[in-house]
Amino acid sequence: MLWMLLACLAAFTTAPFAATAELVRVTGRAVLAANDIPGSRRRALEDALYLAAMKGGADIDAFSAVDMGVLTAESILLRASNRIVDFAVVDEFEGQSQYEVTIDAYVGERPKLGCAARPDLVLTVGVPKLRTTQQVPHWMGEALKLAHDKTVNVLRGAANVRIVDSTITLEPKAEIASKVADGFDYQSLLTGQAARQDGGTLPRNARGLHLSWSAQSASARAERVSVTLDARIVDPAAQARSRSLKLQKTVTLTHDTPWRALNVVTSKDWDSTANDLSRNFGDSLGTWLEQSACAPLVANLIAAGKGRYRVDLGGRDGLTRQSLAFVDGGESAWTVLRVVELAASSAIVAPMNPARAPSGLTGTQVHFNDGR
Repeated sequence: MLWMLLACLAAFTTAPFAATAELVRVTGRAVLAANDIPGSRRRALEDALYLAAMKGGADIDAFSAVDMGVLTAESILLRASNRIVDFAVVDEFEGQSQYEVTIDAYVGERPKLGCAARPDLVLTVGVPKLRTTQQVPHWMGEALKLAHDKTVNVLRGAANVRIVDSTITLEPKAEIASKVADGFDYQSLLTGQAARQDGGTLPRNARGLHLSWSAQSASARAERVSVTLDARIVDPAAQARSRSLKLQKTVTLTHDTPWRALNVVTSKDWDSTANDLSRNFGDSLGTWLEQSACAPLVANLIAAGKGRYRVDLGGRDGLTRQSLAFVDGGESAWTVLRVVELAASSAIVAPMNPARAPSGLTGTQVHFNDGR
């Protein structure tokens, strides 16, 4: 008898386990008490919540009570294996004999954030900044430029990252206004061959990658040169999402040749130095960009009207109209927000159930699911 009942319950609860929050619609019912309508509604809502939890699967435990070898009782413990993340009442009906409440509920665990269904991180690589001191060989400037080109080629192989070449200058403008006309190259001015760069500005919804290279040594006779690469992801639409990374490497110059003579020697040392730099910097920088492309979708809520909040995440980050934002803590264990407006680099979200949302959500950090 017990196993037949277990089989029936197992058949009833064969819904797939929800690894992330899953939307289900269920209707709960309760006997209508004419003198207690609110109580009938509450019991119908409780029934709906129970059914929603069961939609996510159930754990079944059976117990038998035996006394002196004689079976005296059997009991079954039925527990939902998932939790109600949040819910909203979509319909209510008061009949002659029963009260019905239909809800949309999100059932499951907190979504695991990752790279599933996420778009590539598209980065526009601008003109690099190259800086060398007087103590390093003159050819080091050309070596840095070659290292930059080779490093960019290495980055093209990074997962979830797409590199776009551009002549845009991404370096931040100096606070003090320059007397030199915009767009003119300093080196060209020194040589009397001033020419405007193609230039341009980074579109607001685009992201840029600015690479700044510098080389210095302790003295003109030093056998080692310290090379530093400052990498920065530029994001005009969301300054808070800009990121930076600094890498350093020491380059050993040729020992058996006076380093000043290398200024007029073949470019073999340019190539070897550029290859060494791009190999080391390219791998580290590629890993950093891959991590940036798969970073959790986390943002702070910015007030955008009554019951509405803006986040600096959008379609380019993988958000869709089906994305959910989760808030931990506050006045309730969980608060879920849905996307009501979606743009390329921003979105407007609102609590799924305003009646259950805590007050004072502005500034709260939210975690999005991965956009499915």
